[in-house]
Amino acid sequence: MERKTLNDKVLSDVKLPEDWQYFLTSASAFSYWQLGVISLVYPLPNGQGTLVLLDDVPYLAEEKPLEMVEMFFEAHRLIDYTLMRQTCQLLPALPSNKVPIVNAHFALFPIEAPENSVWLNPLSIATVQSQASDSLLELTNGLSLELPIHRKTLLRLSSRAVYTLATYRQDYSALLQAEGPPLSYVPLQDTPFGSLLSKQELLQQWLLTPGEFFNQYKQQEYLQWYQSEFNPLD
Repeated sequence: MERKTLNDKVLSDVKLPEDWQYFLTSASAFSYWQLGVISLVYPLPNGQGTLVLLDDVPYLAEEKPLEMVEMFFEAHRLIDYTLMRQTCQLLPALPSNKVPIVNAHFALFPIEAPENSVWLNPLSIATVQSQASDSLLELTNGLSLELPIHRKTLLRLSSRAVYTLATYRQDYSALLQAEGPPLSYVPLQDTPFGSLLSKQELLQQWLLTPGEFFNQYKQQEYLQWYQSEFNPLD
């Protein structure tokens, strides 16, 4: 499916069912072994699976959003979301709720409780407009989304996800060594939303020292292993 076919599509929980029908009838089954950048994870209206945009191509997964995200990261031996949440809760500079998940290539964050939420890639958002209590987003691939989230909240969650991605890249990537603020590790898209992100205070300076995230995550990983190996109840 070509990218241009997404330009006139709008996804919403309550409107334009014909656009949902388009994806339900034309998207292929998602393979967890595929590599690529995920820009969107969206629960299907019937609650029977998830729409995934991988490299701007739509796929359908049988699992619910959080399960789908966790299975993708596990298949590629990436970060564990349970450990990610525990680590973020122990580091005040990182989000303690609606925690993003990251790898070297992209970040995803839930806009609501993670289990059945829409998950967004902050670098895939091109524009956002307020409408009543919701927001209308356009992604860089042309797809539009009507989401139950205020514009300010979306901007805050996006900036936290970008900061977390920068932190991960600083601690984990041997190829991405930069001097400067978090945005020196995360180039933003040349879009109106990218311009908004570039001005967020959180992204102007580091709140964690290099290696702090890595060390805390490894501690949580060790504790998980230790408890599974030496649980006295087993």
